[in-house]
This record gives sequence, structure tokens and C-alpha cells, in this order.
Amino acid sequence: MSEIVQLRSLTELQPRELKQFASDLPTLPVVFQELFSRMQDPDTQISELAEVIARDPALTAKILKLVNSAFYGRPSQITTISRAVIIMGFQAVRSAALAVSVFDHFKDLPALAAGFDLERFWRHDVAVSCVAKQLALVLGAGEPEDAFVAGLLHDVGKLVMLQHFPRDVDDLAREVSERRLTWRAGESALFAIDHAELGRTVFRAWDFPESVVEAVGRHHEPDGAGRHAVLAALVHLADYFSYHLDAGCPGGVAPRLHSQDAARMVGLTPERASEALQRASGELAESLEILKLLD
Repeated sequence: MSEIVQLRSLTELQPRELKQFASDLPTLPVVFQELFSRMQDPDTQISELAEVIARDPALTAKILKLVNSAFYGRPSQITTISRAVIIMGFQAVRSAALAVSVFDHFKDLPALAAGFDLERFWRHDVAVSCVAKQLALVLGAGEPEDAFVAGLLHDVGKLVMLQHFPRDVDDLAREVSERRLTWRAGESALFAIDHAELGRTVFRAWDFPESVVEAVGRHHEPDGAGRHAVLAALVHLADYFSYHLDAGCPGGVAPRLHSQDAARMVGLTPERASEALQRASGELAESLEILKLLD
């Protein structure tokens, strides 16, 4: 294990060391990397995707469990991955595979979470994914399933912090509570990097889709996401509006404002925001059930 990974404190991690730190982390299984790569190719066939998924029995079981759940409302049992991909669609399968891969990677975190509420964390991320997707649909901005994925993964940098620097996360939780700060403001006060930058670097090292990489890394400053700025703006706004669903991020206070540039970028109005929130509220309970299926 490298010297970077063995750092004793997050305060020692500098921006110039992020790339090396991320490259030293355990990678996701090859099957997930190949699956994401295939899904970026418009010529990929359903049979090819099914073949890749079938190499991982755990992933296969979870995809079939999901497609046979009440969420999809199928009258008959689906027993093949090819049929599951047809019913769910390429994008939904990608969402499920991304979720499974990340959840499995961080599945042992509860034992470390002395000052971090993981249940509320996942509820927040699911809420952001639902709001981001509905904003994309209501505003006609971006790809809804990409918004769902980016919203679901936007705060994974916090889990990386918790996995490798649990004491620092406890210190951060106390800091934001005592000083009534947002989580990101607390990070700025204590560390040289924040969770968004860390998540961006890790997902890039894991060869995640560039749209997800940039939306995760720039969800607090979407105008810096280049050609993926619209997706980052959707996640940024969804992050803010998640507090209206009583699903804000654990630890820290709610942000007082969202970026007006992000709102203009996607054509957000109060009426459209209200519509998206209403639709997301109805979807949230079902999406939380999906998370249980992916355990």
C-alpha cells in the first residue's frame, strides 16, 4: 500500500496528491468497468450486455430481483438478463449496476460511522437522484437517467473520506454542528480538498462516464463542468431542493441559496421547481425501496 493511502489524517491530503491517492484505492470489479464501457458504445447489443452481467452472479441476482419487484409491476417472473435489459432499458440497467457497484464497495462503512448518519446519507442521495431526474424531465434539460445516476453518486466523496479518515469525518461533524456551517463550509475550514473534488478524482480513476465524473465533481459549482454543465446544474439544484423533501444531507446546516447561474442554465422557474418537487416526492418512497433491493 502506498504512502498516500497510509496518510494518518485528511488534513495531510493536498490537491496535487489526489490523483495518486485515488489510483491507490481498490478498484471496482472488472465486470462493472466493462459494463460501463459497453454502455457508452451506441452499437452495443443487448446480448453483449447480458453476457457481461452474467459474469457476476451477485449483480445478475440483483438485476433480476429489481426487475421482478413491485417497482416494475411485471405480471410474470423475468428470469433472464436479456429480458431484464429490454424491460428496464439500457440506462436503467446502467443506473442499477452503478448503484450496486458503489454500494458493495462501501458496504462495511457502518462500523466506522461514529459521527456520520449513513441511513440519512443514503436517503439524501436517493432524494437528490429523484429530484435531479424530475428536474430534467420537467425542464427538458439533459438526460433524466444520467441525472438520476449523478444525483445518486454526487456525495460519494464523503464515503471515501469516511472509509479512509473516519476520525477526520468525526471532527468535521463536530465542527459543522458547533459552528452551524454547511458540510462543505466545514470542509473548507479544515481541509485542503472537499468531497466533490475527491469524488470526481476517484470516479475518474474508476473509469466512470465523463458526464458522471464532472457532474459529481462540480455539483457545487456547475458552471465549471464544461460541456456537462447542465447535468451538474441539475444535481446542484436537486441537492438544494432535497431539503424541501426533508431529505437534506446529514450533518451541517442547509444551504441558504442555490446558484442563480445554474437555475438560468436549465430554465428553472418557481412553478417548474414546484412541479419537479411534487413529482420527486411521489417517486422517493419507491426509489428508497429500490435501495433495499440492492443491499
